[in-house]
Amino acid sequence: CPSLINIKTMNGQTSLPRTTSTNSPVARLRTASATKLLSLLLLLTLPAMVQAQFNYTTNNGTVTITGYTGPGGTVIIPSTILVNDVFLLVTSIGYEAFNSNMSLTNVTIPDTVFTIADFAFYNCTKLTSVSIGNNVLSIGHSSFSSETSLTGVTIPNSVISIGQDAFHGCTSLT
Repeated sequence: CPSLINIKTMNGQTSLPRTTSTNSPVARLRTASATKLLSLLLLLTLPAMVQAQFNYTTNNGTVTITGYTGPGGTVIIPSTILVNDVFLLVTSIGYEAFNSNMSLTNVTIPDTVFTIADFAFYNCTKLTSVSIGNNVLSIGHSSFSSETSLTGVTIPNSVISIGQDAFHGCTSLT
């Protein structure tokens, strides 16, 4: 745009002015381009970083989450995990997968999950809310027990089995 960038013609060639000012349009354009490129690179690596926060096992082409090593807070369990260059569905949360994790505050379980095993989220005392995916069929024994901060849980109509003491000791749950 001629009003923003002075284009100089030397020997019949058009070139952008060289400047050391960070306030020049060219410098701002370079900074904006570098920022966009960095953002894109971070976005592309995000799934791998998120995946690295979960321990898992595979069985018949599906994934069971068996542990969590991330920073806590709000955790969104992925619906797929890349295993040997193939995305596999996360279909279950394993036995004691998040047991006694004191850093969890909110958990979202994807629609790909069918089973939440016994003691999966037992004694996560800072967990305040859980959103359970629409295809979960069973919630295991004591899977959410002793979560004294838990105030909200969404249980979909797909659930056909809730284990004994699944929400035992959830004193803030109404």
